[in-house]
Amino acid sequence: MTSTLPCDEVKPTCRNCSKHAVDCTYSLPSGGSPAQSQTSEKASPQATTHASFPSSDLAVHDLELLHHFSTSTAYTFSRHPALQTFWRIDAPQVGFGAHYTLRAMLAISALHMAYLRPAQRQFYVSQAERHHNVALKFVTSNMTQLMSENSSAVFLFSVLTSFFSCAQPRKLDDLLLFQQGRISEWLVLFRGAGTIVEYAQEELRSGPLAALLSIRQRRSDYRDTLSTQGQFFMNDLEELVREEVKDQRELQIYLGAIQELRVSFALWSDTGAWETGDVFVWLLRVSEEFLTLLREQRHVALVIFGYFCPLLRRLEWMWWLEGWSVHLLSRIHGLLNQEHRTWIQWPMEQLGWRP
Repeated sequence: MTSTLPCDEVKPTCRNCSKHAVDCTYSLPSGGSPAQSQTSEKASPQATTHASFPSSDLAVHDLELLHHFSTSTAYTFSRHPALQTFWRIDAPQVGFGAHYTLRAMLAISALHMAYLRPAQRQFYVSQAERHHNVALKFVTSNMTQLMSENSSAVFLFSVLTSFFSCAQPRKLDDLLLFQQGRISEWLVLFRGAGTIVEYAQEELRSGPLAALLSIRQRRSDYRDTLSTQGQFFMNDLEELVREEVKDQRELQIYLGAIQELRVSFALWSDTGAWETGDVFVWLLRVSEEFLTLLREQRHVALVIFGYFCPLLRRLEWMWWLEGWSVHLLSRIHGLLNQEHRTWIQWPMEQLGWRP
């Protein structure tokens, strides 16, 4: 409460304020210095209030990023109204209880700002990298403990990291899934998200991520009911693989990856809005053995990955995936020999890309 009577400015507390048992606007804080007292005497009540919250204590850029996440970036992960609400409202609330998840949101928001404001691109990219590097270092060194404490936050961090990795500025030789001869850290985390759902399914499905997981599960169930028959382009690919690969174990690895692609391609004729799960599910379901062969840049594995590119194109209405399909296919084309380049003719035609 503040006094409605004029303050007589007597120190340390004016008589009017003392009589009415209210906080005196001009009272000297405990331990205040004479210099502070002089400043208070000269300043207006409004200026004094502002002095209590000096601008140096406010991470203004971070507040800007959080505001942008909720008002803009949150709408770029899905066209489903319920999922947009989740990202806009529920996700930040999860982040307030887990700084690493909140930092992941700020990081992807910063990259979105860099995309929208090219003139300030480098500033926002550096903000993004700062937030994400701190979060990633913390999560990777404390994963087991974090899983038991807040599996929802860890799951959300894993998903956001996959978005962040796709949104980062691309390098010419970027294969998305691999860095410096090993599987990218984001893909390890992303595939780990599937394990998190199994590990803490009850907690996740009854917590703040319930809507997100429920919608994804319904979409997944729908996709799994669709027929994979009539996919002549996949039949041709499978025939080529069977003719070339004589090692039975390796052949089964490739056929498993092809089958998972068939399930995703079952939605091919669906002209509605595709969700990230419709495409990225392939990265969750392919075997570790296939990823190893892909990391080794085996030609057949690269060709199969090439067939993933037209699926990825379906998501390029999202700014953070823009241009990835052609970038990946051109990179794959460059790694293949002349014979195997003919194997990716169908993906090339679908993307309208020629070397």
